[in-house]
Amino acid sequence: MKGEVNESYLNGLLRLEVKNDYSLEQVSHQFYKEARNYLESIKEKIETETVKKNSRQVGKLTNELEASEKYLNKIIELRVSKILKAKANNEREELEGKMTPEEQIFLENLSKSVHEFSTQLELGEVIIPSSENTSEVEEERVEGSEPEEVDSKNVVVYILEEIKGISVMGKPINLRKEDIVTLPSKYASIIVKQGLGKILEGK
Repeated sequence: MKGEVNESYLNGLLRLEVKNDYSLEQVSHQFYKEARNYLESIKEKIETETVKKNSRQVGKLTNELEASEKYLNKIIELRVSKILKAKANNEREELEGKMTPEEQIFLENLSKSVHEFSTQLELGEVIIPSSENTSEVEEERVEGSEPEEVDSKNVVVYILEEIKGISVMGKPINLRKEDIVTLPSKYASIIVKQGLGKILEGK
């Protein structure tokens, strides 16, 4: 669907996206940029009319802005859902030639994440948060103490965010923010990759 991005266009595009459960509607490669520019232009108009104390026009523009933002959010939700379905069903042909550059990057990152996650599952390197409120297992605070020999190589990790009920060597433990713990390198690398901690070099 081609045309100038405005409230009417977004409403029409949303109807088409809803109508087709699988295939993406054809849009401009600059669609998301054009949509952002359109919304920004309305906001600028609202500011101008507010200064002029034109309350009637401000109300009209505000309604247009709210409706357009709602349409755009729903369009994004539907298009992302279709990309996920196509990836899950290995039906990329439904997407060919219809994705924007942003959506193509999303699909590439999604494919990469799926591959990496599958590899981690195969190697048993996925940290699983506890989904049940089981009795907490008291973790060892290893500051200034020698860790147990649990792997061929251990590293010292500074915990950046609280981690509850993770499985390390088959044992659920809780880690608090600012803890300094010694972990097998393969588990430490997972925590670091997830942005939950950092390795202390030379410790």
